[in-house]
Amino acid sequence: MKKKGIRVPGIGHRIKSRDNRDKRVQLLQKYAHTHFPSVKYMEYAVQVETYTLSKANNLVMNVDGAIGSLFLDLLSGSGMFSKQEIDEIVEIGYLNGLFVLARSIGLIGHTFDQKRLKQPLYRHPWEDVLYTK
Repeated sequence: MKKKGIRVPGIGHRIKSRDNRDKRVQLLQKYAHTHFPSVKYMEYAVQVETYTLSKANNLVMNVDGAIGSLFLDLLSGSGMFSKQEIDEIVEIGYLNGLFVLARSIGLIGHTFDQKRLKQPLYRHPWEDVLYTK
């Protein structure tokens, strides 16, 4: 994927590294091991992480990768979806809706924090915005 210039989805973090893991990922993994009937996709993601960490220290599984793999484990482990249905759910991009929702909640939180601190809302400089036709 590196030769093709494609990032590995769910892998990599700007701050977290091999020695400073994301606690959210660790908590999700622990919860899944305790409560999910199967964690085969998460275990595969951990294998990918092990390989990517041999390439760079910051190529750890990020929270999106943990949620994505566990979402698949939840679908397949529930016994309510066929492999074909799971593939269709992934292809349609339903999971992306969860990530959009989470980021929207984060933006709302930042807005409330700025108002609470009596700061003006953040405005990105116009010259940094790329407009295309």
